[in-house]
Amino acid sequence: MRDRLAFCSLALFSLLSSTTAFAVWTPDGVAVSTAVKDQWVPTSVSDGAGGAIVTWQDFRSGTDWDIYVQRVNAAGVVQWAANGVPICTADHDQLTPTITSDGAGGAIVTWHDARTFPAGAPISIYAQRVNASGVAQWTANGVSLCTTVNNRVDPTITGDGAGGAIVTWEDYRSGGANSDIYAQRVNASGVVQWSANGVVLCAAATDQLGPMIISDNAGGAIVAWYDLRNGIDDDIYAQRVNNLGAVVWIPNGVAVCAAAGSQFLPTLASDAANGAIITWEDLRSGNYDVYAQRVSAAGATLWTANGVGLCTAVDSQGVPTIVSDGVGGAIVTWYDSRSGIDTDIYAQRMNAAGVVQWTANGVALCTAAANQFNPAIVPDTFGGAIVTWRDRRSGTSYDMYAQRVNGSGVAQWIANGVPLCTAVGDQSNYTIISDGAAGAIVAWEDQRGSDHDVYAQQVSAGGVVGQPPTAVGDTPSIAALTVLANSPNPFSATTELEIGLRTASDIHVEIFDVLGRRVNTLDVKEANAGWQRVPFSGHDANGHALASGVYFYRVHANGATVTRKMVITR
Repeated sequence: MRDRLAFCSLALFSLLSSTTAFAVWTPDGVAVSTAVKDQWVPTSVSDGAGGAIVTWQDFRSGTDWDIYVQRVNAAGVVQWAANGVPICTADHDQLTPTITSDGAGGAIVTWHDARTFPAGAPISIYAQRVNASGVAQWTANGVSLCTTVNNRVDPTITGDGAGGAIVTWEDYRSGGANSDIYAQRVNASGVVQWSANGVVLCAAATDQLGPMIISDNAGGAIVAWYDLRNGIDDDIYAQRVNNLGAVVWIPNGVAVCAAAGSQFLPTLASDAANGAIITWEDLRSGNYDVYAQRVSAAGATLWTANGVGLCTAVDSQGVPTIVSDGVGGAIVTWYDSRSGIDTDIYAQRMNAAGVVQWTANGVALCTAAANQFNPAIVPDTFGGAIVTWRDRRSGTSYDMYAQRVNGSGVAQWIANGVPLCTAVGDQSNYTIISDGAAGAIVAWEDQRGSDHDVYAQQVSAGGVVGQPPTAVGDTPSIAALTVLANSPNPFSATTELEIGLRTASDIHVEIFDVLGRRVNTLDVKEANAGWQRVPFSGHDANGHALASGVYFYRVHANGATVTRKMVITR
């Protein structure tokens, strides 16, 4: 009995220590890769445990571009080999990587690949999976998704919900100057699942360009692109493909917007009902404006014909990006020239019916001096969003800034945003993901040295830079006890319970097996208001490892109770 009490005391001490201590990220960002030569265009995805997995194209060889990847944990510590793990170093150039989670703490990366191009073969599409330890899981240098005649370029990727991914790209197999849209699914083992060389989503006349993809949350995907089939100007089209590789909507896609003038650069987010909300740059007025349209799971456009105007202010608004608001609507951000002096950052929210929710033509997130360009956005898990952008207010170079906006359109941090990086030289080509606790991690291309490197920085829910989300007082307004999904989940060794407290409170956690038997309890006394990360080692009350299977944890705090499910895989 005395030994058991000693074990429990030690576990409790470890638990209390881990929920109050935190590491601090390096000011101006953590070096993800500072290898020789250039590292360009990083993209990233959550690692499922509060950190990020970042990929980029890399010229360290001095002869060809390759693809590298690195993981940064929630404390800002790189986890894999210094300067990143190579996932493709094949001959000649590999370019424009994009990334999605594999659902198990790792990631799947796709890129376009010229390894056979000098011999007369076309540029092809490849992919590779890397596990949570940074080990490539498929064929060395990646598996081929398409090897037909002529070129394929600029792939984008989303998860298939089963450990694999769906990839879409521009495809020139029908003629050297005519681009179509194709897609392919690859499973968790790296085996392509659909027709050899992909399924056609659109092969209409002339060009279809710039495909963007999201999951349809049913094992398939929705893809949007801009389309020149009418021969006059570009329109926006979309197509849905199911998990078997069959197109769901009309052949060659649904017309999302065919208004006068050109429409460019669509991006899309889930509408929480197996459809999508799509936004784009729109030239119908003669200036670039921002419009959006919702497309149902069946391929019907649900809002005003040719889209709802989110911003039609004077001068131009450009490069919109979008995230779901979690309740069927979306939040869009863009750069905006309405001041007539320089460009600023604005945002707008629309509900599921296509009604704008904030000030007409959007709310200003940053109107600082000089130019702010090309914002990127991620949801904050509370109905708002975090936006990051490239900012020249210093007058000498572009820096990284960010702002959080709540669901009512009110900026939450200091006016004009918090600086993430103001190091010398330019910061550009950035990517943003959620840190799992209403904050974000931003990665970017950085010129503080003699060439281009990759850096990353975290910003908390409270707008504190470089402070992981376990810090005391670092929280948005939490109206009631909130328990997010534990991460990682499933897990084999340890996981963390993400618990948001409205006020300071004891935390009592009970863990049950599927038969309803209580197998362990966790207690944190006098936890502070805000976000707490409570670790669980997957053991019972006697210190024995629990068997693989489904378990439930019941959290008691703030006079309330919330139950969640976890899965152990040994």
